[in-house]
Amino acid sequence: MTTNKLITILVILFAHAIYAIAGGQIDTIRYENATNGEPRYLTVYTPPSYQADSVYPVLYLLHGMHGNQHAWEHEAHIRALSDSLIMNGIIEPVVIVMPLCVVNDTMTAYRLPSYLKSIYDFNRHIKKGEFEAQFPEVEAYVKAHYSVGRANIAGLSSGARQAMNLSKEYHFDVVGLFSPVILQHHVPKENTGTEYWMRCGNGDMFYARSRRIDRKFNRYQIPHNFQKTIGRHNWQSWKSHISDFLQYAFRLNK
Repeated sequence: MTTNKLITILVILFAHAIYAIAGGQIDTIRYENATNGEPRYLTVYTPPSYQADSVYPVLYLLHGMHGNQHAWEHEAHIRALSDSLIMNGIIEPVVIVMPLCVVNDTMTAYRLPSYLKSIYDFNRHIKKGEFEAQFPEVEAYVKAHYSVGRANIAGLSSGARQAMNLSKEYHFDVVGLFSPVILQHHVPKENTGTEYWMRCGNGDMFYARSRRIDRKFNRYQIPHNFQKTIGRHNWQSWKSHISDFLQYAFRLNK
């Protein structure tokens, strides 16, 4: 090995070490329900140079039917994206909480083919609002273990429905709805000070539904920001949506 190659390798290793130290952190968390001992799962991103004695905004970021608490990191590389936006001074440091949003799942469901599992989860868990009922546990855990202040929430597909439902019970400054699987009766009927930020691709199967939700927001004079994007109901669209949402909801000096 030549001296130049050795120097190059050392520089790369040093850069990776510095990034690991300076960058944010992803933690996978399992805890138990205090009442019945059922397991709960979260993935939590803490920003670079996180300090327990500082207060950070928090984003609750929800997956869709095919996802779990790891989806936003595995598919959208949320740590690298957030690190880049924070370290380049585009957004403020933020804690991002990514819970498992399909509650009380079973091994029977996981043995089903993917499309059947989606139908099973949607009808058995999501329609019943089980995650919404569990959210106080999630919020309590986060507040007990992280130094967080004002809260926003966002979700993709069925996770957007859960985010919308929660926004009617809890105050969030901004609610992100990415390719939302939402019906008109899910829309709040009065302005509570929350802004809804909605994006849906022009090739998305739920685009027409998003247009109807936009009209419903207008009818009830609910603050919202809706734009049609280019794309379908997939991670290519949602990666773009989360990047834009972070810059909208947590931009520095806005």
